[in-house]
Amino acid sequence: MQAKYSSTRSMLDADGDTTMSLHSRASTTTQQPELGHTEHQLPSSAWRPVALTLLTLCLVLLIGLAALGLVFFQYYQLSNSQQDSISEKEERLGNLSRNLQSLQTQNKKLVETLQHVAEKLCRELYNKTGEHRCSPCPEKWKWQGDKCYQFYKESKNWQGCDYFCIAENSTMLKINTQEVLI
Repeated sequence: MQAKYSSTRSMLDADGDTTMSLHSRASTTTQQPELGHTEHQLPSSAWRPVALTLLTLCLVLLIGLAALGLVFFQYYQLSNSQQDSISEKEERLGNLSRNLQSLQTQNKKLVETLQHVAEKLCRELYNKTGEHRCSPCPEKWKWQGDKCYQFYKESKNWQGCDYFCIAENSTMLKINTQEVLI
């Protein structure tokens, strides 16, 4: 609290004594701006909601950034695990492909062996009975001499015929002598 002393000569009382008047600045609610500051300042209560809003916005952005980082990290881990899984599946596929080729080769050998055994059996039956009508060939195939033949009327190119014969577990006819034509 500050006190202001003022004395004036006009305020002399009858005895010639001076009177003093005291004024307190604390009782005044408005303050005069200092001479160096001319800009208008907002009260601090107006800045509080703005500051809280900005703080909330910063926190939301920080949480969003952390969430995006977490999603990216999970995606990265998933991507790596999927690449490992793909590599394992490619390796399995390669092994299965090799196993399939091996089984197809074994199947072809077994079919050839079975074909030779059936041909020998049919020849023995034919030689013993003379008119036995046994056929070691699949249905709709013709047995001639010691081979089975199938005739198709469909027109195909060489590669198409080759694929068809592989699917039927057979080979295309290759004529080496005229005896086969008879």
